[in-house]
Order: sequence, then C-alpha cells, then structure tokens
Amino acid sequence: MKILAVTDLHGGSVKKLLDFTDIDLVLVLGDITTGKGVRDTRARIEPLRDAYPSLYAIPGNWDRADSSRWLASEGLNLDCRSITMDRLVFYGVGGSTTTPFSTPNEFTEADFPHKLSGCPNPKADERLILLSHNPPHGACDRTALGMHVGSKYLRSFIEERSPALALCGHIHEGRDVANIGSTIVVNPGPAPGHYVIVDTRKDISVKLY
Repeated sequence: MKILAVTDLHGGSVKKLLDFTDIDLVLVLGDITTGKGVRDTRARIEPLRDAYPSLYAIPGNWDRADSSRWLASEGLNLDCRSITMDRLVFYGVGGSTTTPFSTPNEFTEADFPHKLSGCPNPKADERLILLSHNPPHGACDRTALGMHVGSKYLRSFIEERSPALALCGHIHEGRDVANIGSTIVVNPGPAPGHYVIVDTRKDISVKLY
C-alpha cells in the first residue's frame, strides 16, 4: 500500500496534492483549516477524497467541533477510532494538548490515556499505524526556539506498544523523520508545500517532500 499523509493545511489549497499516481490511501493529520467551519473543511477534504481510492482524517487543534462531526458523518474521522486495511491497523488521536492560543480542540496531557485507551492490539500478521496530530515528546516536536513540546504520555505509549509507524503534525518546524525504539515517527511538515509518501508493501519506508 502507498499512503499520502498530509497535515496542517490551515486552509491552504490542495490542488498540488491531487495528481500523485499509485496512491491507495490519503491520511490527513489535522488542522485542515484555521478555525473555520464545515464549508472550508469540505473544500479541502472532498477534492482529496475524489482524487484517491480512500481517505481518513483526524482533526487538529484548530479544527472546530462542527468540522469533526462532518468528518464523522462521512465515515472519515479516525479520532479515537480504528480501521484495518491491508493488514494495517490505523488508530487516530485528534486535537492537541494545551497551546498558548486557546484553539478550538485542545485537551490536557492527563486526557491522553483515555484517548489512547481504545487503540487495539494488532494481530500477529498486522502492523499498527498511529495517527496523532500532537507529536510525541522528543521526536518531531522541536519548536523554532529549540524546545521539545510533544506529549510525554504519547511517547511512553509508543515505547510500550511499538507501533510500526507514528504519523503526527502540529509543530510545523518539527518536520522530520525520527525513531522511538523500533517505531518510525514522521512529521511531514505543513501542507501543501510538504507531505510524506509511505510505502508499506514490504518493510515500511517513508520519504519526505
């Protein structure tokens, strides 16, 4: 399976993301708009959904509740939900821990255990892929001031469960590929200028653009 993962559009155009070949799945990792409503969310999601065979998304801290509900009504929202495709188990955690900006979809670090409690254990022939708008502490989470601002609980969850891949966003300048144990952690950076292509057909490989 080839996956196109994008994050932090913040209302930007998706036109540059519509013409890739051999993409089986698109994953949108949050901040589709910057506090806008359903109309603006649909204007970004629907062209991507029309262009590729399958799409799922999680909301970011800037995505409003009405947009999250619309994603859920369309069967696209993976926030605290899992799906299995091609022996890959995808589980998502939307929103972010508290920011200085009082954005629409924030929670505390103490809420992370509840949000991750529904993450299933993959079967022996399956691999777990975690989607989190919030990065884990110490990986793909360094701000322009050099501070690591990711979630410590999310990092401990990754250390314990060892998903094959953890996709995140939120910290624009945290664009990077890192490792926590055997887990590949990827922050694609803000779309549409940046994205990642994930190839899961053998060993999982990632390439940032």
